Amino acid sequence: MNHHLLSDDLISVRLKTGSRQLSLPAILAALAEDGVEEFPALRPHQTAPWHAFLVQLAVIALRRALHGDLPRDAASWLELLRGLTPDFPDDAPWCLTAPPDRPALFQPPVPGGELTDFRHRVESADALDMLVTSRNHDLKAARMRAAAPEDWLFALVSLQTQEGFMGRGNYGISRMNGGFSSRPALGVAPPGGPGARFRRDVEVLLRSYGQAFGERGYRMDGRGKALLWLEPWDGRDQLAMTELDPLYIEVCRRVRLIPAHGGRLAALLANSERTRLAAASGSGNTGDPWTPVSAETQAALSLTGEGFSYRRLSDLLFGKRWHHALLQTPQPEDGKAGLVLSATAIARGQGKTEGFHCRRLPIPPGAAVAFRRAPDELAAIAKARIEQVGQTAQKVLKPALFALLQDGPEQVNFKHAPSETQARPWLARFDRRVDRSFFEDLWAEVEAPPEKRVELRNAWLWDLKAQAESVLEQAAEATPSATMRRYRAQVRAQSFFHSRHRHEFEGLYPAGTADAGPQTEEMPHAGS
Repeated sequence: MNHHLLSDDLISVRLKTGSRQLSLPAILAALAEDGVEEFPALRPHQTAPWHAFLVQLAVIALRRALHGDLPRDAASWLELLRGLTPDFPDDAPWCLTAPPDRPALFQPPVPGGELTDFRHRVESADALDMLVTSRNHDLKAARMRAAAPEDWLFALVSLQTQEGFMGRGNYGISRMNGGFSSRPALGVAPPGGPGARFRRDVEVLLRSYGQAFGERGYRMDGRGKALLWLEPWDGRDQLAMTELDPLYIEVCRRVRLIPAHGGRLAALLANSERTRLAAASGSGNTGDPWTPVSAETQAALSLTGEGFSYRRLSDLLFGKRWHHALLQTPQPEDGKAGLVLSATAIARGQGKTEGFHCRRLPIPPGAAVAFRRAPDELAAIAKARIEQVGQTAQKVLKPALFALLQDGPEQVNFKHAPSETQARPWLARFDRRVDRSFFEDLWAEVEAPPEKRVELRNAWLWDLKAQAESVLEQAAEATPSATMRRYRAQVRAQSFFHSRHRHEFEGLYPAGTADAGPQTEEMPHAGS
């Protein structure tokens, strides 16, 4: 047995007092003191599963020991963690390598101890990880040939707690909506470093444990299976969800780390005939405290390539279509100095990933109060603003783009498929420009006195017009056109733009202002 996480200083950490390598108990103690600034070896897509692992592990250990407070010393954490594995006095479950018939960290025991089924060998830690990159462009694969033990640790956490389906014999976790989905992570991050969020999430889970999980069918008596790498796995047997602790830390793949040449590590992998957990619905609604669930289908959030755009994030924060994740819900103690909403997920497809998406959304104190005290009012303001963005895009900018792309005809054809295709990237560009300051502008209105809100909204609408007009000008410069028609196309598109804006936002214009611009009998509808 090698690379002992409970006693060996294997994990690089930048503390407020300097950089060091620490053991797992010392890491938990430093987090409880909010003394951690960064884990330098952690890759961006590994951050959320690493945080979730540490929080789940801490809550499970504290509840099993009936310990009410977060210890601030490594010795107490060492005792708590060993209390989770009393049947293994040699600490095998906390080592990166161990004999095959014994558990190793995130590596279930192999019945009989024979590795004949483990035919696939992986020499680099990043090749073990769950990322699938497009043609090796975005992120080069299998680079970490001289990986340190902590690189293998982080790869194991990433693989075993957020991987999906990758073909027959390679099944994914239970905490996602189907094999081609992903495990999202939404949560409130209070001011401070990683330790502040760790401490906050542990305290919320300890306080809300019974209410959050009491009716889900898990074992609530402290005897449920929690560290699933302790259980032998032959690739066929499944564990029932009713056997589990609500915060179970799962494994989805059969993996064993082994010593390799030069003191390095390598991994052996074997297929499985079924998923490790018999999650009946497969919709990912397991009570994961970082995962929103659809109010209509009761399925876990499945992120698309759109990522956490302002539309998607507004829907998740304010809409009625989603049940909030427990840890994304502001608590009474949150927000006194403002807070940050952290949203991360990997958008997955069949045999590919569609991007790692991470957004940190600062929420000022006044808006944080509105989250708790007036959520319906906040939702109404956000909804109205999103509708006005759509109105500007679909009823003002889009008709003008059609006029431009069709060289300024007398009658614009709004059913012209090529124009639809050509206009789409420009509308997406406008949407991205709106996204940059959408929430900042929203918070300004929410925090303003009621008598100032109309003024702020109107100023924002004028800014939307300026952003849309800028996109139209960029399109005019980039769009090829016959020389004799180019000037006509640009003039008519501009005229069309201003005419449609006045028509849609008449309240912004002083009464009696002259109207100008071409009119058509057939105008597009929002969403067309």
